[in-house]
Amino acid sequence: MPYYSPGESLVRERSERFLRRMYLMRILGTFLCFFPVFSVLLERNASWIPISLLALNAFVWPHIAMLIAQRSNHPNQAEFRNLAFDAIAGGAWVALMGVCPLPSAIITAILIADRFSAGGWQLLCRAALFYCAGFIICWPLSGMTFYSTVTNRTLWLTLPLSTIYIIAFSAANYSISRKLRDKQHELEKAALMDPFLGLPNRRLLDRRLMLEFERAKHDLSCLMVLGVDDLKMVNDLFGREAGDYVLRSVSAILRQETGQNDFPAILGGDEFVVILPGISEEEAYAVGYRLLLKTSEIRLSQDSGFQCSLSIGVATSRNYDDYNQWLEAAERALVNVKHNGKNSIGSVSRTDVSAQLHL
Repeated sequence: MPYYSPGESLVRERSERFLRRMYLMRILGTFLCFFPVFSVLLERNASWIPISLLALNAFVWPHIAMLIAQRSNHPNQAEFRNLAFDAIAGGAWVALMGVCPLPSAIITAILIADRFSAGGWQLLCRAALFYCAGFIICWPLSGMTFYSTVTNRTLWLTLPLSTIYIIAFSAANYSISRKLRDKQHELEKAALMDPFLGLPNRRLLDRRLMLEFERAKHDLSCLMVLGVDDLKMVNDLFGREAGDYVLRSVSAILRQETGQNDFPAILGGDEFVVILPGISEEEAYAVGYRLLLKTSEIRLSQDSGFQCSLSIGVATSRNYDDYNQWLEAAERALVNVKHNGKNSIGSVSRTDVSAQLHL
């Protein structure tokens, strides 16, 4: 059983979009194909039977194909059967035209592009078999003779097929590729963001840390590691929902109280990170104090006397070989703060960790 399966409404919506796209392209394609094929059939003195069938194929078949797909229990499979019939019809008209070079080449190329776009090599190979079947069945009916003449009328009637349809086909494919690109961006964003807290996760944090550390070789930057004090106690006393509320509240404060160029992210568990590009340690402390003040305003409905607090470790980007050492230094500073009373700010360079704000 798969871990995830899309909902029925989503599957139906995708199927309807696919059917609608194929319906519109089929209407356009059969309409534009009608005129060059009709021209060649007239030149070959074809009877009214193939001309009538051509008209049905051009003006009636697209609507019948849509009804067949919509009323089927498996619309996509029904549409693939419709595509097979299109391939048979394409081979049949090429045979009945006596393989007239220009319209035959354009129709064949369009069929190949359409099938490959809709289902890749598998659908293309299947369509090729049906195309050959249609050709073989109708080739004897054409007298098994080649008609190599391309009159001016046939040439001009083929031009709309070779231009308008290809432009429409390209526009449809561009629309699909744009939607896929947007969806890919959404998936990439989801893979790098924590949906619960609305902050970048560890994967994106590592990337940003590496880039910022390289940039900070020519400038000073600071890194803060923040830990929510006594979160386990909050979970034990008031339940997991209270702990989640605290984490979400702290995340919101980090988003609101950090600068446009700053980068707050999740480190893991009850710990967060804020990258502060281009600022000194003293400026980082000022940011930390502001975060402590805002965090102290968090209250729980279960206990009006509850006061949330943070412990913050600060490290500058100097004197480290890589960004991992930089992060480890900020984490050591956080550990020192927690050992010295929590609800405070400290750094490795300030061994006394005396910059405390008791609220």
